[in-house]
Amino acid sequence: MLKTFIKYTLWFVGSCLLLGMLGFYWFDIEAERAWKVINWFGGMEVVGNRRVIPAGMDDIYLRSLNLKPRKEIVYDLRALEPCREYSYKCMLQDSSGINLYLISTGIVLADVDGFLEKYKADTEFFEGACPVVYETTAIVKELASLRLLTGEKKQIIAKEKMKKIYIDGGLTYSLQTPACREFFRKKPYMAQAYIGHLAILMRFADGFSVSWMYLAGLPSVLSTIR
Repeated sequence: MLKTFIKYTLWFVGSCLLLGMLGFYWFDIEAERAWKVINWFGGMEVVGNRRVIPAGMDDIYLRSLNLKPRKEIVYDLRALEPCREYSYKCMLQDSSGINLYLISTGIVLADVDGFLEKYKADTEFFEGACPVVYETTAIVKELASLRLLTGEKKQIIAKEKMKKIYIDGGLTYSLQTPACREFFRKKPYMAQAYIGHLAILMRFADGFSVSWMYLAGLPSVLSTIR
């Protein structure tokens, strides 16, 4: 009986050690994925920077990306003069309205595709030659579409989108460029807003995952999208 007890005890201890090692290996992989994303944008020096405060249209744009938009953003957008010229300023204003609509209703209208087609321009068109505003709205659109799906189909599509981002640096444009890294140093809140919505796309693709939880839980990211 004693031998049996010892044998099962050793099996139990061995199993716990094996599970612990596998858990540590899995956690290490997940942490590496999270840090890979953070390093795209210049590391924690940029992603964790909460000292730079958005102002003017940047402030309205950032608030349009809140997961639970407040009523004030609606009034602020309505108070803006209609913007009809083809410029980055107008794109930022149009993007704010589309972000707010997508997040508030979850409905993807043809206007969204029209926006993405209209502003598919050379990177020099965007502030700092960094198309993060365009790419963020593209992700917000994908999230709205994915929320209408369930189960395996939702995960498959989310994985395809994440694969493209990992390989190409974005859905249409790459954000992993020297110009973008320089831009994010000046306006870290743009990177933080993008990461916040990227983390949700990662959740749709991976389900339970330490990497997206870590990214979404960063104070600088959380305060930007909540």
